[in-house]
Amino acid sequence: MPRGTSVRHPLAGLTRDFHKIGPLNAAIEPGMAAELDQHAAEVSAAITSSGRSVTARSLGTYLHGFLDGCLERGWDSEAVEYDWETLRVLAICRLAKERGFVR
Repeated sequence: MPRGTSVRHPLAGLTRDFHKIGPLNAAIEPGMAAELDQHAAEVSAAITSSGRSVTARSLGTYLHGFLDGCLERGWDSEAVEYDWETLRVLAICRLAKERGFVR
């Protein structure tokens, strides 16, 4: 794990939890892979457009803001299918794994 990334970091816990329900390491169908890639690109662009780099800290900050917004809108993560919000969170988790921020 990169220096400065705690096992209590929100990305670590969420990635561990989402690994149980989402395709973080397994092969996935091309359509879903494209959706996750698009979400990851949008997250990266949102972070870098403010002049910051994509780091564990900036990704964690984005994640907190995103989840706060979801909760304010009444999002329920108990849905059976992958809704837009779940795909965005999965993309954040995959991005964190790809960048080496979590294992």
